[in-house]
Amino acid sequence: MECNAIRQAVCANEVVYDSVVEVPLENDVILPDYCPDIVKVLKCTVNACVSSTQVQGRQMTLEGLCTVHLLYLGEDSAGSSLQLRSIDTRMPYSKTVDLKGEAQRLLVLAQMHSSYCNCRAVSKRRLELKLSLSHRVCALSAGEQQLIGDSAEDTQQPQGLQLRKRMLEQCCFVAQPREIIDIREELELGGSKPAVRSMISSRGCAVMSDHKLISGKIVTKGELRITVLYNGESSTEEGAQSEKENIQQMDFVLPISAVIDAPGADDGCLCLADYSLCELEISPKLDQNGENTLFELEAKVSATAQVCRIQQAQVADDCYSTRYECEGQLRPLSFLESMQPVEESCLYKGEVELPEGVEEILSGWGQVSGSAVRFEEQEGKQTAVLQVNLDLCLLALDADGSIQFYNKTEQMECPFAAGAGDDSRLLFCPQLTVVGFDYNRTTANLAVRCEVQVRGMLCRLKRCNLLEEVTVDESKPIEHDQDCSLTIYYADAGETLWEIAKRYHTAMQSVLEANSQLELSPQAGVSKREMLLIPILSH
Repeated sequence: MECNAIRQAVCANEVVYDSVVEVPLENDVILPDYCPDIVKVLKCTVNACVSSTQVQGRQMTLEGLCTVHLLYLGEDSAGSSLQLRSIDTRMPYSKTVDLKGEAQRLLVLAQMHSSYCNCRAVSKRRLELKLSLSHRVCALSAGEQQLIGDSAEDTQQPQGLQLRKRMLEQCCFVAQPREIIDIREELELGGSKPAVRSMISSRGCAVMSDHKLISGKIVTKGELRITVLYNGESSTEEGAQSEKENIQQMDFVLPISAVIDAPGADDGCLCLADYSLCELEISPKLDQNGENTLFELEAKVSATAQVCRIQQAQVADDCYSTRYECEGQLRPLSFLESMQPVEESCLYKGEVELPEGVEEILSGWGQVSGSAVRFEEQEGKQTAVLQVNLDLCLLALDADGSIQFYNKTEQMECPFAAGAGDDSRLLFCPQLTVVGFDYNRTTANLAVRCEVQVRGMLCRLKRCNLLEEVTVDESKPIEHDQDCSLTIYYADAGETLWEIAKRYHTAMQSVLEANSQLELSPQAGVSKREMLLIPILSH
C-alpha cells in the first residue's frame, strides 16, 4: 500500500533544444533612384534581432528581423568623382525547429553565434545578397513535478516510515517578457556642423543602464546611441570643397525608458533585462530656414527580460520503514539550481597597423561578427570563457583624397566566474553589444579601444534522483530480536548514520540520541572508526 507521505510541487526544467540554428537568406536589391551607381562595395554588415519565440507542441519557431547594411562607393551623375554611400535592406525571417519533448512554457536562451554575408553587384543598380545567420539557442521546458517531501504518520496505524530529506534551492522560471519600443525623434545638428547635402550611413546601439521589478512590471531605462555619417554642404564663400572636407560625423545620445509587463513577477524575484536595436532609419529634414540641419529618426528597440524566483523545496531521495518492508520509486529531476545575471563589459585594447598612404581617418567602429562559449574547470572552480570575434572597421582618405576602407578581425576572450565545479551543466547564451569605440593615431599604427557589453543569464542545471512514490508492505513486517534492545556496531570512516540506521531498520534520530557523547552529524559520514550503540526498535 502507498505510504502516508506529503507531496509538494517542485520546479522541473528539461533541455528540449540545444543547438545552433542556421537561417539562410537570399535577396535581390535594386538601388533606389536617389542612390548613385555602384562602383565598389566596401563593407556588408548584418544585424539580426530575434523578435519572438513561439512554441506549439513539439516545435519552436523563432521570428526575427535581419538588416543588411551595405557601404559602397558610387559614381556621381557626371561620372567625375566617387561618392561614399550606403543602403539598408531589411529581411524578416522565421525558423521552426523540432523539440525533444512537448513544453507548455519555455525559457529560451539565444545568442547571435555568427553571420555570413556574400554581396555581389550584378549590375550598377542591382545587388545579389546571400547570407546565413547562426543563432546559438538553448530552450528549457518550465514545469512542475509532484515529489515526496515529508511523511505523515498515522498514529493509529504507524508505518515507521523514514525519509532521507534534503533541501533543494531552485530558480523557478516566472516569465520571459518581450516588448517592442517605437522611437520617433527629431535630431538637430550641432551649431558648428554644416547642413546635410546627402546621407552616407548611420549606425547605433541600445544600452540598458538600469531596471527595477515592481509588482508585475519591469521599469527600464537606458540610452540609444547613434552615429551619423554624412556629406556636408559647401558655403558660397568656401567654394567647392573636396570629398575629404565634406564628410562629417555626428553622434547623438537619446534617453530610453519603457515598462515591460511581467505577469507573476514580484519584488522578490531575480530579473535580468536588456535592450537590442532591431530597426534604425535616419533621413535628413529641412528646418524652418529651408536647410537640412535636422534628422528624422525612427527606431525599434526590443526590450526583453528573464525573471525567476529563488525558492527552497524539501525533497527525499531514499526511504525505509522500521516496521515493514518498504520500496521507494525514484524519478530523475532536472532543475535550475542557479541563474547568475551577467552584466559586464569586455574591453579590447590593441594596435592596428595602418596600410601605407593613409592620410586621415574619417570614421571607425567595431562590430561583433561571431562568438562562442566554452567552460573550464581548475582547482574546483568553473569559468565560462566567452570568445569574441571583433571586426575593427576604418574609413580613411589616402594621399590622393580617395576613400579607402580597412577591416581587421581580432579575437578576445572574456572569463566569467561560474562557481564551484560539480556534475551540474552550465548554460550561457549572452547578448553582445559594442557600446564604445575610440582610436588614437600614432605614426604608423592606430591604438584602438573597443568596449563590448555582455548581458545574459549564466544558468546551472542540476540533475538528481528523488522519491516520487513509496510503497509499504504491511503483510511483511520486519523481524526484530525481542530480547535485544541495543546492539554495538563498529562504523568505518565514511559510513553515514543513514546507511547504518537503514541496515538495522531503526530510526536515525534514535541512533543520534544513543550516541550523544560523540560528535555525529546526520548528513556527514563518520570521520573515523567508531563504536556506535544502535537501539533496536520493538513494536
